[in-house]
Amino acid sequence: MRFVISTMIAAGLSVLPPVLSDEAKAQGMPPEQIKQILDMTKTNWVSFRDWQGQQLIYFTHLEAWKCGIDYVFYGLNGGPLDQMWELDPCNPDNPNAVLKDKPYIELPAGSTQSISVQLIYPDGSKSPVETFQYKPQ
Repeated sequence: MRFVISTMIAAGLSVLPPVLSDEAKAQGMPPEQIKQILDMTKTNWVSFRDWQGQQLIYFTHLEAWKCGIDYVFYGLNGGPLDQMWELDPCNPDNPNAVLKDKPYIELPAGSTQSISVQLIYPDGSKSPVETFQYKPQ
């Protein structure tokens, strides 16, 4: 190992890990990588469920990546993104844990045909608005 480190130093390469923000450290990866993961998994950001006469919309996936998200805004049925989903605080010791009692919103059955969602990241950038259609099972 000493040989590898001395070779890296001689070549002018850094042997120190990159400096990451607290949020990125909590997730264990650079913020850009978290954004890429969220982009690749955007079809899972929210999900619908009919349950006991109610329509539930789950934000579980976004709760699991909360350390890489500052804000989640959403709008229902083509309306403006004027509602905010409050993410639990990031826990650096267990960043992907979803501990919220209700990681969903409760709505009257059949009242929501679509939900549009936009994420705001710690660097201030925004995701594209993604719209999810309700598909009865």
